[in-house]
Amino acid sequence: MALEAVEAVERAEEKARETIAAAQNDAKTILSEAERAGRAALDAARTQAQAETEQTLAAAKIKGEAAGEAVLMGAKREAANLVADAKSRMDAAAAGIVAKIKGGEGD
Repeated sequence: MALEAVEAVERAEEKARETIAAAQNDAKTILSEAERAGRAALDAARTQAQAETEQTLAAAKIKGEAAGEAVLMGAKREAANLVADAKSRMDAAAAGIVAKIKGGEGD
């Protein structure tokens, strides 16, 4: 009877070792799959962030170009107005100078 008990204990111990080994293998597999999934999620997040960054930069560039164009057009209008104003004043100034010169000849 003692021999049967020893064999039963040995079988139980062997079964326990097999169960532990299987659990360790399962744990390694689960860990490996989790790491793979984590890397895939990280790569996907990086890809999405890169795409969003590129979209944001493109939108900012378009806005910046539009704003720059608006400023340039405003500056061109202002310059044209200043030139036109200067031309109109130049005629009046030239007429005044001519009048002074003509008036000064008779003195």
